[in-house]
This record gives sequence, structure tokens and C-alpha cells, in this order.
Amino acid sequence: MITFKDVSLVYPNGTQGLKNINVEINEGEFVVIVGLSGAGKSTFIRSINRMVTPTNGELLVNNEDIIPKKGKDLRNLRTSIGMIFQNYNLVNRSSVIKNTISGRLGHTGTLRSIFNLYPKEDKKLAYDNPETCSYGRKSL
Repeated sequence: MITFKDVSLVYPNGTQGLKNINVEINEGEFVVIVGLSGAGKSTFIRSINRMVTPTNGELLVNNEDIIPKKGKDLRNLRTSIGMIFQNYNLVNRSSVIKNTISGRLGHTGTLRSIFNLYPKEDKKLAYDNPETCSYGRKSL
């Protein structure tokens, strides 16, 4: 569950990104965020994994306020929240399967990822993903 309680965000330059947002998203719900350009949709979404940090209120993920998280706790939070961005930021010279498995980098050590030594469980997750094509599977 994700709960915004009077969440606001003011950027350092004084721009109001969010103002007193109160939203509850329950487990299994499918939610669509609609609004004009500049209305705060991206800021709202980016606050969930703390790519931006709200300046007021409480932002609860599974009943835990994530706003105060820093360092290792923040990294752990981000590995548990999947984000698909509007621009996918794919690496053109990498295979489909390598681009898919890159979503697990937060669970893989730096050296293991550099040398493509991904755990078998991560490879299975990538192979089982319906968006990975058969041609991408050959090069992992």
C-alpha cells in the first residue's frame, strides 16, 4: 500500500511541485495519473521511490514513512520499488535480455554486474518476462 498524507514538495528554487496530496493506493490497485503538463504527475511518481524528496507530510509504503530514509535504507527501498519510465533508457548495444536484467542491478554486486555474472534466479526472472524476445536470450 502507498499512502500520501498531506504531502507537499517545494523545490530549492521555490517552485511548488506537490501541494497537500492525500492519496491511498491499495495493494493490487491499478491507478492512472492524469493532468496537464507541469501539474506534478512526474513529481508525484518520482516521490514514491524518493527520486525527489517531499518537503512536508508523510509518504507511507507498506505503513512505513519513507521520507526520512537515507543511505543504505534508501537504496534498499529503491530495490523494492519497480519503476518504468516514460523513456525506457535502454542501452542500444545491449541485448533485450541484458536490458531486462538491468532492472535487478540493485540486487547484484558491482563486480558481478560488470562481468555479467547474474544469479540464476535473476536470469530466470528475465527469461520469464514476456517482453524479452527469443533473440535476446542467446547473448546473456
